[in-house]
Amino acid sequence: MDQKERIIEQAMQMFVTQGIKSVRMDDIAQQLGVSKRTLYELFGDKEWLLYLAMDRYFEKTRLERSASCAHARNVLEAMFMVLGGVMDNAEVIQRLLNNLRKFYPSVYEKMTREGSAKSRRDLQDMLEKGIADGLFVDTINFDLAISVLYYTASAITVRKDLILPDGMTEREAFVQIISNFFRGIATAKGMQLIDDYLKRYEPAKPEHKLR
Repeated sequence: MDQKERIIEQAMQMFVTQGIKSVRMDDIAQQLGVSKRTLYELFGDKEWLLYLAMDRYFEKTRLERSASCAHARNVLEAMFMVLGGVMDNAEVIQRLLNNLRKFYPSVYEKMTREGSAKSRRDLQDMLEKGIADGLFVDTINFDLAISVLYYTASAITVRKDLILPDGMTEREAFVQIISNFFRGIATAKGMQLIDDYLKRYEPAKPEHKLR
C-alpha cells in the first residue's frame, strides 16, 4: 500500500470512529507520522481527503454486503440479506451522512448522488436476476420498485416516522414489510422461497399463553 492509500485508509478509520468534524488534518498527520504539508500536497484540502475516505468506507461496506450474500441459496435470499445489512449499518451510516450534510454539504451531495446510483444498479441487477430465475414477474417497473424499497427502508432506519405496533422491533417490522413487498412482485415459485426464508430466519415470536 503506497503512502496515499495508507493515508486514505487511516483517515477513513478516524472519521468513522472519532467523528468527521472532530478529526483535523493535524490529527491525521500526527497519527500517520507525516507532515501536514504532505497531506495538503497529496489531497489539496480536508474536503477532498474526506470525500476519498468516505467513498472508500461506503464502497467497502457495499462490497462486504455483497460478499456476505455470496452463498445465498437464491437471489431472493440474497436481497433479504443485503437489505438486512443496510438495516444493521443504518445507525453508523446515518450518523456519517448527517455530519457530512451539516458540515460538508458538497461532499454529502456527491456521496449521496453516487451512492444512490450504485445501490440502484445493484438492486436492479438483483431484480433482473430474480426475473431470469422465475422468482419475480417480468412486468416490474424497476424505478418504482427500487423507490419503494428505498422509501420503506428509510422510513424505518432513517426518518423513523413509521409508527410500529407495541412490542414490534424495527427488525421485525422491516422483515415483514420487505416480505410483503416481495410477495407483490413474486411468482408462485418466488412466494414459496419467501415463505421458506421466513421460516428459517424470521425472529421467533414469543408464545402467548391463554388465560
